[in-house]
Amino acid sequence: MNTLIEQLPHRAPFVFVSRVMICDGERFEAEWQVDGTEDFFRGHFPSDPIVPGVLLIESMAQTAGMSLIARYGDTGCRGMLVHSEIRFRIPVRPPAVITLHASELTSVGQLFRLSVTAIVAGVVAAEGTVVLSTAGSAAATPDV
Repeated sequence: MNTLIEQLPHRAPFVFVSRVMICDGERFEAEWQVDGTEDFFRGHFPSDPIVPGVLLIESMAQTAGMSLIARYGDTGCRGMLVHSEIRFRIPVRPPAVITLHASELTSVGQLFRLSVTAIVAGVVAAEGTVVLSTAGSAAATPDV
C-alpha cells in the first residue's frame, strides 16, 4: 500500500504522508509522523512549534489524491488541489502521529470532492473538504 505514496507527484521534502494504513475502496486512512525535527519548525514557531495549517491541508490533499489513485488507478496525469474548505479544531504540536482520512463524496468529470480529516490522539485537529482535479496542471493553466 505504501507504493501509493510513490505514485504521488510529490517528492521529499514535500511528501506529508508517512504510510498508508487502510485502503478498502470506501475508506482510506494514512499517517503522517511528525517528530519535531522537520525544518519548517525552525520558523513556525521556534518557541512553540506548531504544524502549519497549510501543511495539514496539504497532507489531507495528498491522502485524498492517494485514495483516488487507489480507487481509479494511476492514469499518469498529475492532479492538483483546486479548492479546500477546512476547519481547524486544535493546534498540532510535535511529536505527533496525525491520522489522515479521505473519502470521496461526489465527482463531476475530472473534479472530485472528498471529505478529509486529520486526527491526533483521537481528537479531530482539522476537517473539511477538498476538491481535486485529475485534469493535471498543464491542462488547467491558461496560456499567457
